[in-house]
Amino acid sequence: MLLLCVAVLGLTGSSLSAAVPPRAAAGSRNKLLLISFDGFRWDYDQDVDTPKLDKMARDGVRAEYVTPPFLTITSPAHFTLLTGRYIENHGVIHNMWFNTTTQEKKQYYQTQFVDSYWDNGSLPIWITAQRQGLKAGSLHFPGTAATYRRETVEVRQVEPFLYDHSNETDWRRNIDKVIGEWFHQQDLDFVSLYFGEPDLVGHKYGPNSPERREMVKQVDRTVGYLRDKIQEHGLTDRLNIIITADHGMTTVLRGGTVEEIILSKIPGFSFKDIKFHLVDYGPAGMLLPKEGMLEKVYQALKGSHPHLHVYKKEEMPARLHYGNHPRLLPIILFADPGYVINGFFPVQFHKGEHGFDNQVLDMKPFFRVVGPDFKKNLVVPPFETVNVYPLMCHLLGINPEVNDGHLDNTKDMLAPKKIKRGLNDLSPVVVGITAVTVFLVVVFIMTTSYAGCKRNQAESRFNMDRTSGDFGEEKTDIKQSSF
Repeated sequence: MLLLCVAVLGLTGSSLSAAVPPRAAAGSRNKLLLISFDGFRWDYDQDVDTPKLDKMARDGVRAEYVTPPFLTITSPAHFTLLTGRYIENHGVIHNMWFNTTTQEKKQYYQTQFVDSYWDNGSLPIWITAQRQGLKAGSLHFPGTAATYRRETVEVRQVEPFLYDHSNETDWRRNIDKVIGEWFHQQDLDFVSLYFGEPDLVGHKYGPNSPERREMVKQVDRTVGYLRDKIQEHGLTDRLNIIITADHGMTTVLRGGTVEEIILSKIPGFSFKDIKFHLVDYGPAGMLLPKEGMLEKVYQALKGSHPHLHVYKKEEMPARLHYGNHPRLLPIILFADPGYVINGFFPVQFHKGEHGFDNQVLDMKPFFRVVGPDFKKNLVVPPFETVNVYPLMCHLLGINPEVNDGHLDNTKDMLAPKKIKRGLNDLSPVVVGITAVTVFLVVVFIMTTSYAGCKRNQAESRFNMDRTSGDFGEEKTDIKQSSF
């Protein structure tokens, strides 16, 4: 009985210490899938029939749109999703790695493998999750190939060179791998998944083209296939899904009435005064003037074209968060919507382009979420994509790294927690009263049991005396007094 008392009190003490756990237990934490459809503008579903995306919105939450960081291009914007940091803080400032001394430049795909370009002080959520005991994976997401502080994503797949990002069959294979193998079989907690469309068709044919509309239908079918596979593997009630993009897309302006931006034709400007340049890559660019030439170059370009904005990097508008990093070159250029920056002569012939000011509406991506931790059939106001990172950390129950976002900006889309009433959910006062009550009950049981034992002993002695014939006066009195 004493052992029973100790066991009950021990259980109660454990309950007291676990009454308010700091984070959800592993068994109650839901999984998370982050998906990016590159270049999916906020309104791409408005001129196309998208039943699967519409159903996802009814089953979950959609934002009117989200605001990406400036510079609105692929690698920098995706790394903001992964770190919650503005570009000037995480340092992945362009799709291209470059060396101003050797004049070397690496295109988007080659840059994926330059560890030092990505591992620049900001840890992506994969590494943070792994360090806190979770299992993470990434398929084709920008930054997947790199090593961060000697650590890589544990489960990863990097697309091969010249990969066909438009192949719908491959899209389904990738979903089968992520849902069937990584989440279902390997029990991963977090996965990021990247699709390269509708960015490519937006560039080639323009955002208002029938080809873009067809690609949006392909995205819609893919979302339907994804959710079917999630249900097939029994993950619907255990997996949260975030679907968004890195940027939008706008139509490039060309023709006889459009004055194109060609730097070599600007009076007073000469590439002979430039040590290194990063132009001919859309509506933004950077220049490194030769020693002593900065002011000359700046003055020649400033105000030279009605649709060209020219800044010394320390004078960049603070709202853009794109002026305070050593990788940024001394002069930063960006154009108004529809215009691209050409160097010596026009070499860009895309019909659609991105990379403009992130306040331009055409640069805004879409945003959808669905899953057990989200409300249903809710539309929320716009917010910046730096806030996706703290939301993901909250869903995964991990401590975030330093970031520029805040959970307050996304918490309204979260569903109230379903509370299972049990001892661990009670207040400390109630738990304390319960412990005292249990203790008193145990003491009462022990006391009663002790008295019963004494009484049984006395009866046993009386019976023994009767059997032996020894009826002393004292024993008789004791026996009588017991009645």
